[in-house]
Amino acid sequence: MKIENTLSFIIILLFSSNIYSYNSDNVCEELIDNGDNVAAIKSVKKITNQYDKNFCLGKAYFSENMYQESIKAFQESEKYANLPVNQMFSILYKGIAERDSGEISTSSKTFTRGLETAKLGNSKYLEMEHRFLYQLGKTTLAEEKFDDSVDYFSKSIVTSFNDDDRADGYKGLSRAYYGKKKLAKSIEYALKSSNMYLKTGDLNEYADLQVILSSYHLEDGSSNRALRILLKLEKFAVDNGSQYYEARSLLEQSLVSKSIGDTSKSKESYSKGISIANAIGAKDLLLIK
Repeated sequence: MKIENTLSFIIILLFSSNIYSYNSDNVCEELIDNGDNVAAIKSVKKITNQYDKNFCLGKAYFSENMYQESIKAFQESEKYANLPVNQMFSILYKGIAERDSGEISTSSKTFTRGLETAKLGNSKYLEMEHRFLYQLGKTTLAEEKFDDSVDYFSKSIVTSFNDDDRADGYKGLSRAYYGKKKLAKSIEYALKSSNMYLKTGDLNEYADLQVILSSYHLEDGSSNRALRILLKLEKFAVDNGSQYYEARSLLEQSLVSKSIGDTSKSKESYSKGISIANAIGAKDLLLIK
């Protein structure tokens, strides 16, 4: 299973934006790319540009889960931002680090400041507006402010530049409506998100959404539909060579079968799923009972 940290979705934007002056080829970035975050932290002494130095330092600290140090570094980088977009990236990353450190309300204030800064560009920084709206959606979701979360995710979809962004927004809306106990809406947006991820080729996200859809249908009393989704996911996983999702679909099938009293089928699916999970060393799947 592919695992990415919270900041990873922004990286593509760093290289695609021609108004962003950060030197992504610096030695610190190279070391982070190679997974050597400790060396990256030490390497910033060689970087003379103060924005590049502090910004990359913040990323390296974040990758090491040193959130307070990361927050300070991003805050320092903002002081040296020579372009508005550099400033906004510092604010954006700082807000993410704050949220991941547990400073939820502070994070919300940081993202709001970033959104207001982006709006000053009169649509010039619409892509940054989208990023702040999406992060505010995630933060208000963490705060269980579900009405606000629906609002932010909806606006993030409107300002999306591609299907990947729209898929993320739909997924956020699904979670927000689930928090509001509106299961039909949750299913609607989970399905939209799932189809969008399939379209963009993000098969991991597609598979994860299938599991979520199955759980929603089970909660809605549609156990047959939940099973059909998981059987379809099992075949999809086999066809695409993913033993992880093959095992996960089998283990989820076991739970559904157990919930409807089909003990024999539940044990059969569980045995197959656990066997595959053990073979590939998927420890997280072994926790599914």
